[in-house]
Amino acid sequence: MENPYQEQPTPQRPVSSDEIYAAQVQEDRIKNLIGQISPENQLLELQWRIRGYVRNPVTGEWKKVNEDSPEPNPLLVSRYISFLSSILSQNVTLSNFSSDEINSLMDMIIKWVSDDLDNNASAYGLEEDYDERSRIGWILLNNIFAVFKRGQNGMESRRIFKSINVNESNTSDNNRKGVMDFLKVWK
Repeated sequence: MENPYQEQPTPQRPVSSDEIYAAQVQEDRIKNLIGQISPENQLLELQWRIRGYVRNPVTGEWKKVNEDSPEPNPLLVSRYISFLSSILSQNVTLSNFSSDEINSLMDMIIKWVSDDLDNNASAYGLEEDYDERSRIGWILLNNIFAVFKRGQNGMESRRIFKSINVNESNTSDNNRKGVMDFLKVWK
């Protein structure tokens, strides 16, 4: 005898090529977004920028801004990349910082970067080069602030999860579940 309470299978409807294309476009957008916020990509880009290079948006190649200027000391580059790797992480980007927390963190970081550039100016070869110290400080602080702002009030994580949910809902009606389907996990 058939159970009247048993869920009946829903008929499969064919998926159109437009739906497949839309799903692929959405997936590509998500991959692009994830690539942009990837800490590894950000650290690599910052390393180039600290060294005085700019990226050509068309070719993707890095070119020295001023061929005559020397590159910063490798100790400076490695120390700041190491420092930034603790901040430029998925944990920070996908966090839920309040404005006050961001301000407190930025205050500590600004003081540390300023003190480090001043205290280690001779080791970095920047004793009298205040413009270069400022340039490096601005590069670091702008990127750190941008990462914190993306994590402000969970903004970035909501954006990513919203994109993922949109992608999942666009792939097929066959994957849609009703409220009762979600409650089945409690059986």
